Amino acid sequence: MGDGMDGQREPEANAEASNGRQRVLAVDLGGTNLRAAVVASDGELTHRRAVSTPSEAGPTAVIEQMALLIADVAAVAALPSGAPVGVTAPGPLNPRTGVVHFTPNLPDWRDVPLRDLLAAASNRPVAIGNDGNCAALGEARFGVGKGFDDLVYLALGTGVGGGVICRGQLIDGAHGLGAELGHVVVALDGPRCSCGAVGCLEAFVGGWAIAREGRLVASTADGAAILKEAGDQPITAGVIAAAAREGDPAATAILLRAGRALGAAMGAFVNIFNPALIVVGGGVAALGELLLHPARAAFPSHCFPASTEHVEIVLSSLGDDTGLYGAAAIALDLHEAAGR
Repeated sequence: MGDGMDGQREPEANAEASNGRQRVLAVDLGGTNLRAAVVASDGELTHRRAVSTPSEAGPTAVIEQMALLIADVAAVAALPSGAPVGVTAPGPLNPRTGVVHFTPNLPDWRDVPLRDLLAAASNRPVAIGNDGNCAALGEARFGVGKGFDDLVYLALGTGVGGGVICRGQLIDGAHGLGAELGHVVVALDGPRCSCGAVGCLEAFVGGWAIAREGRLVASTADGAAILKEAGDQPITAGVIAAAAREGDPAATAILLRAGRALGAAMGAFVNIFNPALIVVGGGVAALGELLLHPARAAFPSHCFPASTEHVEIVLSSLGDDTGLYGAAAIALDLHEAAGR
């Protein structure tokens, strides 16, 4: 980019600095899509872009595509050259070193130094974070958790992730690998999880786990007439929810079991962290009260009574943009740290 474009950006950068409104670049790295946007410190999200993730081509191709997307969004939004980038990515990863250790949806990603490679490719400061942890930060800064110093965020999607905010600080452990909330064990003799362990929350509540139970009962159980009528249609969590709303007993039982497991995990988190708020987001959270009603009913029996008096369970207010807002939160933290 030439000097002329930089000169055009400078007045806007000065204006933002003078009114205290900072804009950053937010990137949500997924196995299927790369999404980017500009997010302001007041929560305004603009200049949204999305492209397919060239995941089969390996880490180098993905990072190059991310850099191109960042450059495109920054140019259209006339962002100053020093505006930082926040990237939310599936883990496990270490936000201190910027290394993604492994991610199942991106082939060949083993110990990839994403932060440093993307900073070099984009010529911008970069922060990376686990998608669940970032979502917690996004909710606390921009979403329904705004104003709460203590919250637990649960991301219910194909898998289950999450994040914990205590006294205004993200709790992610010694190396940023903590708060894998989907892998708390809620049943010692429960089903096998995708991580290899037995009885994890994800093995009950993950989209893949709910679908697995649906396929099983559709092929074997009485009382699953609506599910059996799905025929060749793939049985997903959404199909099971629709069947439950129509009164299918087997579908209702699957979601009751998933909701009770979710409630048991919530009880454990309340005992450990004593949050004021539990925020539930992700695609599976769209099942709404079919899942949350049994969870709310179950969780008080899994924690101290005094702990339940001041905790609220709510749905995320950020929807599909949770990842972008989470990425913006760590980019704003990077900017604020650089200014100190």
